[in-house]
Amino acid sequence: MHKRMKLLLLPLLAALLSPFEVYGYDGPLFDAMAQLSDRSEDERPGFEKSISRVRDAGIYKIALFARSRKYLGENEKALLNLHRNNKDLIVLGAPKYFLHENDIGKSFTKRTLKNIDKYKYSFVGEILFTHADKCNTSSIGRQHESGETYLDPSGKGVADFLVKVSSKNIPVMTHWEFYDWERDWPKFSKLFLDFPNQKFIIPHMGFGSPKQAKLILSTHDNVYMTISKKNKDKRNICDPIKQSKFGSGFLNDEKQLKDEWKEILIEYQDKLLFATDAHKKHRWKKYSKIVRIYRDILNQLPEEVSKKIAYLNAQKIYDIKNKRIKKRFKY
Repeated sequence: MHKRMKLLLLPLLAALLSPFEVYGYDGPLFDAMAQLSDRSEDERPGFEKSISRVRDAGIYKIALFARSRKYLGENEKALLNLHRNNKDLIVLGAPKYFLHENDIGKSFTKRTLKNIDKYKYSFVGEILFTHADKCNTSSIGRQHESGETYLDPSGKGVADFLVKVSSKNIPVMTHWEFYDWERDWPKFSKLFLDFPNQKFIIPHMGFGSPKQAKLILSTHDNVYMTISKKNKDKRNICDPIKQSKFGSGFLNDEKQLKDEWKEILIEYQDKLLFATDAHKKHRWKKYSKIVRIYRDILNQLPEEVSKKIAYLNAQKIYDIKNKRIKKRFKY
């Protein structure tokens, strides 16, 4: 009896002692968007700590860019140093700049274009076109009379930048929160049409409604989206009207894909990317948990669809060639 009990307990003990657990979709994952700044952890060594979390979560590639809040190029050098020791993992993007004033300036265009060539950036990190002001949070950020950061998609500086960057054949991330659809949709649609050979990535598909996401994806062949903001954004938007316009997210209370969103993920499977959007300290600390949730989401889709969203689409859009990808990942 004792021997039989021992045999029964051995598999259980092995599972408990194992540092890794199979959860949902267990194939490769390419995190198509994440950000680092000196706020990512308590101190600068946090850069390495964050990358350690990425590896522990079983990610085989991560598209990463620096956050430049105070001046052009802030945190860029630190991220480049991090990349030198993690070239197998990190796909570098040009930094995200927070201080645009209604249009893209010449200094941003000049520096970004120069460094795309110098550092072989694979994409342009988030350009903040529309971003609602946040209140009563641990990191409020800039406040505006209009209640938003706004960079006009029809601005001359935007057009000048895209004319020049389109020759680089790399995607541009466009941060667009859909709380003023009537104002912004015509302008963004024209922007995408004016630059048909430029690939655009819109982060945070869940900011919008299924109807909005479908209209964007069906109208513009050169536009892609990340499947982030799985739940309604619970941050405190200063403007209650803007808050009411944010999408409700694509998961129901049981953490299952809503039918209308599942249809979109299947219909536009070639244009969607898995991404964690890890950026601030609290997001990096729960990185593994976020990845596990997305593995469960991907597991709700047909296998060929989940593979495309998990990593194949990101490989194509960032032009990453991988001859060998391990079948099993630790996370």
